[in-house]
Amino acid sequence: MLEFLFDMIFPHDACALCRMPGIFWSKKPWCRECDAKLRSGEETKVICDRCGKYLCDGGALCSGCREKEPPFYIARAVGPYESDHKVAVKILKFLCRRYVGIRMGEMMAQVVKNEPRYWPLDLVVPVPISAENMKRRGFNQSEVLAYYTSRDLKLKMASGVLARVKETPSQRELSKEEREQNLRAAFIVQQAHKVQGKNVLLVDDVYTTGSTVKECTLGLLEAGAKRVAVVTWATGRGF
Repeated sequence: MLEFLFDMIFPHDACALCRMPGIFWSKKPWCRECDAKLRSGEETKVICDRCGKYLCDGGALCSGCREKEPPFYIARAVGPYESDHKVAVKILKFLCRRYVGIRMGEMMAQVVKNEPRYWPLDLVVPVPISAENMKRRGFNQSEVLAYYTSRDLKLKMASGVLARVKETPSQRELSKEEREQNLRAAFIVQQAHKVQGKNVLLVDDVYTTGSTVKECTLGLLEAGAKRVAVVTWATGRGF
């Protein structure tokens, strides 16, 4: 109902991605052509069987997963972190157009539905952001995605389970090793009873090195979660 009222008051007259004129709304924020491009990442792809990174050549696992087994059971994404998938994240995250998160969450839910190894699932948990980013942005983009993903999957979302307790410098220019060190002890589980014995779906916007979701996964497992699987909107490329 709120989405319907929002569309009535603030209609969208252009595609959120390519800006083609037309009639758009919260559940259809971009045009048919852009939607097809975003969904094309699900079709012909060679991905790491564990973390879901797009691989440049054959093989079952990326070099990172071969080197060290990740703590989560499986991770998948809608598409690669480039082109339109990257633009969609920036529209949500930096232009604060939260309405695009509805379609993004639906597409992430479809990824989970299409992969039997995700199941069973009991709970959806978003990755928290720093207090500084929350203050600047006014919302957590991962929580927006988790909400619409959980709604489409008909699962409960627990947004207060994970908390970020360590402010860290920007991850963008750091190496994989520096990111892991940067995030060590950055997250805590403050409502352990909610995850004990549960199969948790951890939701974030982007998977690049995987340092963030790995650290969150370790915290959830230490708090008693039975298993943690990860879904993101976009992921990086591996080799």
